[in-house]
Amino acid sequence: MKNKRVMIGVGVTACLAISSVFYFQKSASRNLGDDALLSIIKNDQRGFENFIQAGGRLGMNLNVEGDTYMVGELLVKYNRIGFVKYAKDKKMQFEIDPKKEFDIHSLSVTQNSPEMLGLVLGEQKLDKNFKAYGKKGWSLLHMASAQCSYKVVSILHKAGMAWDLKTKNGETPLTIAAEEGCLQALSYFKEQGADFKANDGRGISALSILRKKKDAALVAFAESFMDRRMPASVITVAQSAPNFYKKRKIPRDSLADRAHLIEPSDRPEEANETDENSEFSD
Repeated sequence: MKNKRVMIGVGVTACLAISSVFYFQKSASRNLGDDALLSIIKNDQRGFENFIQAGGRLGMNLNVEGDTYMVGELLVKYNRIGFVKYAKDKKMQFEIDPKKEFDIHSLSVTQNSPEMLGLVLGEQKLDKNFKAYGKKGWSLLHMASAQCSYKVVSILHKAGMAWDLKTKNGETPLTIAAEEGCLQALSYFKEQGADFKANDGRGISALSILRKKKDAALVAFAESFMDRRMPASVITVAQSAPNFYKKRKIPRDSLADRAHLIEPSDRPEEANETDENSEFSD
C-alpha cells in the first residue's frame, strides 16, 4: 500500500513537472513573439538582437493585423533594413512559404524598397518559371512595372526576369508599364533592348498603348520609335531627278540654250532671245 502511494506521488509529481515545462515553454515562446513584434514596430534594433540571442527565429509566426506573418516577413513589411543586415550577418535564413500569396520578395516590391529587395535576393537568380502573386497572377517584375519603380525593375531584370514574361492573361511587364504610364521603367526597358512593337499574349503592343495616351511626355516617347527615314515618295522623286535633266539634254555651259529656264527679269542681256536663237524660229 505504501509503495502504491509512493508510485502515485511520483506520477503526480512527474505530470506537474511536464505541465510546468510545457507552460513555461509556451510562455517563453509567447514572450519571445511579443518581444520580436514590439522591437520591430518600435524600430528597436537592440531589442530585436536580444530576441535573436534568446533563441528567436525568423520563421516564428506572429499574428498581425488579422494575418499571420513570419518574423522575417515583418522585417521586410516594416522595412527594417538594419534588422535584416543583422540577421544576414548571423547567417540566418529567411523562410518562404509557397502557399502564401506574399513573401519577403513580394513585400519588398510592394514596399518599393530596392535596397531591401537587394538584401533579401542576394545572389539569387529568378528564372522564367516565376511565382505568380495575387489574383492577377503577376510576377515580381509585373508588380514593379505597375508601381513605376524603375530601380526595383532594374534589380529584378538583372536577377533574370525579362520584359516579355507573360501572365496567364498574356500581360507582360512592358505592356503593364505602358498602361500605367511609367516613363522611367519604359526608358529602362528601352535601354535594355525591349521590343515595344511586339504584341503580348493579348495581342497588344506597348507602342500601341503609348500612342493612345494623352500625356505629352508619353506621346513624345512613343514618337521616338517612329521611322525617321525619308518617305518613299521623296526618295522616288530624288532618284528620278537626274534622268529628267538627261532627257532634256540641256547643255551645261550654253547660257543661251538655258535662257528659257530663267525668268525674263533675271536674264542677262546676252541671253535675250532673237530671231536667230529663238527656239520657235524657223
